[in-house]
Amino acid sequence: MVFRMSACLIAGCLTLGAVALSHGALAADFTLRFATISAEDSGAYQELYKPFAEAVEKDSGGRVEVAIKPLGGYGKPAELFNMVERGDIELAFTVQGYNPGRFPQTSVMELPLISDNSVDGTRVIETMLKEGRFDKDYASVKPLALTVLAPYGIFTTGRKLDQIKDLRGLRVRTPSPTVGLALARLGMIPLGVPANMIGDTLANNTVDAITFGWDSVAHTPGAGGKVLVDQLKVLIDANFAAPAMMIVMNKAAFAALPADLQTMIEKRAVAMLAQGAEWREKNDAIARDTLKNDPRFTYIALTPAQKADIERLVQPAVADWKLGMTRSGLDGAALYDRARELMRSGNSVAVR
Repeated sequence: MVFRMSACLIAGCLTLGAVALSHGALAADFTLRFATISAEDSGAYQELYKPFAEAVEKDSGGRVEVAIKPLGGYGKPAELFNMVERGDIELAFTVQGYNPGRFPQTSVMELPLISDNSVDGTRVIETMLKEGRFDKDYASVKPLALTVLAPYGIFTTGRKLDQIKDLRGLRVRTPSPTVGLALARLGMIPLGVPANMIGDTLANNTVDAITFGWDSVAHTPGAGGKVLVDQLKVLIDANFAAPAMMIVMNKAAFAALPADLQTMIEKRAVAMLAQGAEWREKNDAIARDTLKNDPRFTYIALTPAQKADIERLVQPAVADWKLGMTRSGLDGAALYDRARELMRSGNSVAVR
């Protein structure tokens, strides 16, 4: 009797041990908290960032768990880079312009009219990253991949555009100081506003206009339960300038990963942003056509003469930027010339 009870106890212990081992086998070796700046129901979150997280988990064979959260899930957009630096989170997809002065070298890709589309801009910025031209900008983190968005439109709460001078005096949301330099050259008053605050600044009349992407303006939450475009009236197809964006990782967390996981995660990040550039071009075109034909809005396409006026007016912004770089001890002219050379030649590294 005693023997049979002991056997039962032993069997029970073995069963519990097997369950514990099973759970241990399923537990990830590394958990990466991944913050993004897109709303959960946005196309970018569902079609780019979530699939990236799932692919990393799958490719790691279960060794990595990616705890992804949408806009506001871990912190405000302007806080995310600093959170990665401190190790509060391991990964973030965010905008360099939310941290003014931290990414002067990268800002070359935000100068007006330097790129016509996200695909070429992303190809060039990724090449320059691999060439080491942005090393000082990202010395405190591990930059996994960089991208440049499609050139933004200028959207107003009511001011129409018959001549370029009609933009003068408009208080405009800018995604970065570098884009703001060019907007100021058009006579506008640039104000830095992160994406989560745009709706409120439109609602309380802090800004009269915003620079933003076409797909983003159609899907980003605004104030009072609206999306941003519902707070706007005039859509100017300016094809002007756009911010750089990044996916960065805490330096110590990256160093703690085995080499095969490091390589895999970086490869996945680069591929995601390359795919994202094509995704944004496609979806911006769809959104632009949809809004262009929506009777609620006044759509304005610039004439050749207006485009020439903008190019003439904003060109001094490049000289302003170069001067600022020189004062910071950086060779802005070399960065600008290299970016233009890569854009013209197409001679860039493959980013897939």
